Amino acid sequence: MITIIKELIQILKEILKQQRLQKEMFNVEDFCSYTGMSKDYAYHLTSTKKIKYYCPIGKLIYFEAEDVKNFLKQNPVETNKEIGEKGNQYLVNKSNNHHNN
Repeated sequence: MITIIKELIQILKEILKQQRLQKEMFNVEDFCSYTGMSKDYAYHLTSTKKIKYYCPIGKLIYFEAEDVKNFLKQNPVETNKEIGEKGNQYLVNKSNNHHNN
C-alpha cells in the first residue's frame, strides 16, 4: 500500500511539473526544470546577457518560453546526412556553373 502511495505521489509530481512547463513565462525554477541547467548557470546566462529575460520587480526574473526555446536551438549541429546532401548540392551547382561558362 505504501509503495502504491509513493508511486502516485511521484506521478502527481510529474504531472505538476509538466503543467508548469506549459506556461508562457518561466521563473528560474521552471527554466532550470525545462532546460536541465542549474540555477547558477541560469543566473550566469542572465548576468552575461546571453539569454533574454524579464525583471519586472526587484530580483525576480522571468523567461518567455519562446525565448528559451530559441536559445536552446542555437548552434545546431548538422547530421552526416545533411552535410552529405549539402556537399552533393555544391558539386551539382559547381558542375552546372562550369558547363555554363
